Amino acid sequence: MNRRQSGFTLIEVMVSIGILSTITLMLWASSQGAFKTKKGVESKMARYRVARLAMDRILRDVQMAYLSNNNIPGTEQTPRTYFDGVHRPDIDELRFTYFGHQRLYAESKEGDTAAIGYFGQRDKSDGGKLNLWRKETRRIAAERIDNGNIPGEAEVIADDVVKLELHYYEPVRKEWLESWRTNQADGMPNRLPSRVKVKLVIRDDRGEELPLESEVRIAMFQLLDTKPN
Repeated sequence: MNRRQSGFTLIEVMVSIGILSTITLMLWASSQGAFKTKKGVESKMARYRVARLAMDRILRDVQMAYLSNNNIPGTEQTPRTYFDGVHRPDIDELRFTYFGHQRLYAESKEGDTAAIGYFGQRDKSDGGKLNLWRKETRRIAAERIDNGNIPGEAEVIADDVVKLELHYYEPVRKEWLESWRTNQADGMPNRLPSRVKVKLVIRDDRGEELPLESEVRIAMFQLLDTKPN
C-alpha cells in the first residue's frame, strides 16, 4: 500500500510567495497613501494655524484702536493719533494708534498707548513670496510709524501671503470703504470706522490658497476728548 507523501510542491510554494508578496505590496502602498494623506492634512492644518493666529492678532489690535483730540506739541494741526488704511493690489496697509501696548520692563519709557503698522514685504530668500509684517512702537511719537527710523519691534506674523484685504464700515453712509485716512481733510478726520472686515489668504505647502475672513467692531470709534479743562 503506497503512502501519500506530505509537504508542498515547488509550484505551491512559489504561488504562496507570490500571493504573500502581492498582499505585502498592497498593504505597503495603502500605508504610504495614508501616511501622505495624514502628512498633507497636518501640513494644511499648520498653515491654517498660521493664518488664524495672524488674523486674531489683527482683529485684537484693531479692536483697541482710538483717536484723541491731542495734537503734537509745537503744532496746531498735526494730531498725535491716527488711523490710516491704504488699499494695495496684494497686501493692504494699515497704521493706527491703539490702547493695547504691553510694557516688557518696569519703569521703561513706554505707555499703554502705541502705534501699530501692518504691511507687506517680499521675502528676502524668495522674492516670489510676500510676507505680512507687524510693527509696534514703544509709545506714540511725533513721527508716523511708516518712517523707517522710528524705533519699534517688527516681526513676520504670516509668510507666503497671497492677499490681505481690509474694508472699513462708515456708519453714517452705511457702506464699506476700501481705504480710511484720518490725516487727510478729504478723508475721515477725527473718526474711526465702526467695524473692520478682514480677509487673509495664504498658500499652503502645495501652493493651494487658504482663505480666512472675519470682522471686528472697534470699541471706541468716536473721538476721545483728552485735553485738560
